[in-house]
Amino acid sequence: MGLLSEGNPLSWTEIKLALQQIRMYSLDQLVRVFNKYKDRQKDAFLWGDEVELTLVRFDHKNKTVRLLLKSHQLLPILSELNKKIDDKACRITWHPEGCNFVIEGVPCQPYGCSPSYFNTVEANMRLRREQAQRILFEQTDCEYILNISAFPRFGQGQYTYPSIEYGLSYSMEKSLYYPDSLISPHHPRVKSLLTNMSERRQSKVSVNIPKDNQIKINLQ
Repeated sequence: MGLLSEGNPLSWTEIKLALQQIRMYSLDQLVRVFNKYKDRQKDAFLWGDEVELTLVRFDHKNKTVRLLLKSHQLLPILSELNKKIDDKACRITWHPEGCNFVIEGVPCQPYGCSPSYFNTVEANMRLRREQAQRILFEQTDCEYILNISAFPRFGQGQYTYPSIEYGLSYSMEKSLYYPDSLISPHHPRVKSLLTNMSERRQSKVSVNIPKDNQIKINLQ
């Protein structure tokens, strides 16, 4: 999802009034861009990757791990750090994600078409982890970054640091476990998207998994 850095998002009520005009502008732009570049040839093949890192905080005394709501503090530090790096191959571009416990890192410049670039991907991914972890370790030794797709304790008790309240009254999308305080303050588009989605549907977004009591899972 693109980062909204300029302008103000529209509400669903405002969007409805200009919906047809927005569609026509979009189609017109598509046709113009296609006609402009349809005969373009022999461009170099460029590619890249992105890594999303989850921030967590360990409580070794109580043997618990919580999501760390700190991306809004970490990202400005990482951004300033990379401005001071002259070698673009070692420079990382950091982006906010929709939630305040995840940061996204991408190479400052794309990889090229030479096979030699394949040898740099792993080193660049390692560099991203090292940059973020080094900043965390400068502040405390109990905060880490992890490459995980889902946090296993999400929605279970106090699962964030600092602790937050969650429930229907704390979420604009009426989520039981995802309160507004989890949303990154650096990503205002997310709040407007969730609000407009619920307003357009006139209901909360429900993704329910059917429960079958006849299925038994062997965890051994």
